[in-house]
Amino acid sequence: MRDILHKTKEILKGRGKRIVIQEHSSDNQCISDIRKNFLYIAQDVEREEDPKKPEVHVSKSFDSLNRTEKFIMQVKGSFYVNRNRRLVKIVYYHTLKILLHWKTAVTAPTQSVTMA
Repeated sequence: MRDILHKTKEILKGRGKRIVIQEHSSDNQCISDIRKNFLYIAQDVEREEDPKKPEVHVSKSFDSLNRTEKFIMQVKGSFYVNRNRRLVKIVYYHTLKILLHWKTAVTAPTQSVTMA
């Protein structure tokens, strides 16, 4: 079973946009929840500055007692566009969160196995 939700919303009186995509799926092995968040904010600027490299943060954790696995990636950066003869700086924040809940634990075989 797979459910997907998509939302788009204007923020800051039309100067920004937020897009959210959520997905929930379940199969025989695991239940997964995936959330993607995209945030864009526009700012009028007088001149273009040197673009900085995007900031990327990644974290991953695994809880063997609850059989849950979590992955988070965040990207923050900016770029410039010309719109109606005006220079606009677009600041963006992208987030990806994945949560997996494993239904069964991985166990050792009940009998010893010899590999040839």
